[in-house]
Amino acid sequence: MDNKRIQAVYDGTAHRIAGRLMKDVDLFEGIKEVCVHYGIQAANFQCFGSLKYATFLQLERGEGEGELRYSGKRRSTSSVELLSGTGFVGHKENGEVDVHFHGMMIDCDGQLNGGHFIEGENPVAVTVEYVIFPLHDMQLQRGPDPHWGLPVFQFTQRSEG
Repeated sequence: MDNKRIQAVYDGTAHRIAGRLMKDVDLFEGIKEVCVHYGIQAANFQCFGSLKYATFLQLERGEGEGELRYSGKRRSTSSVELLSGTGFVGHKENGEVDVHFHGMMIDCDGQLNGGHFIEGENPVAVTVEYVIFPLHDMQLQRGPDPHWGLPVFQFTQRSEG
């Protein structure tokens, strides 16, 4: 796969895909596009690079003892260097390809930040380089967490058929 937006090369010996997302490609959309192109149903991936801005949530203390919640959307006030990011690719409850991604970044003012990134709101500034590790014998499907009720990836053995 090599177009004006995304480069991706499959390494058959190592069973992984490496490449880069180019300017203006959304981080999540680019990773999903690569996975669809190669027929990847489940994967882990790592990446680094630059984003025009980053949109993310962070974990916060809740009202009561031991309670947690997520912040509202936060967006960087400048472009950022994505220093380290890792995620999983699986499927939403409706069957669509989905990405769960967390990253650490530094902005143009030297401020470190990070968290749970939001789909469709993290466009590449210069480049994002990635490696995708397909998970051939497992399935990642969003489903409700029994404690929190949030839709999280459920990890199961892939069934044949």
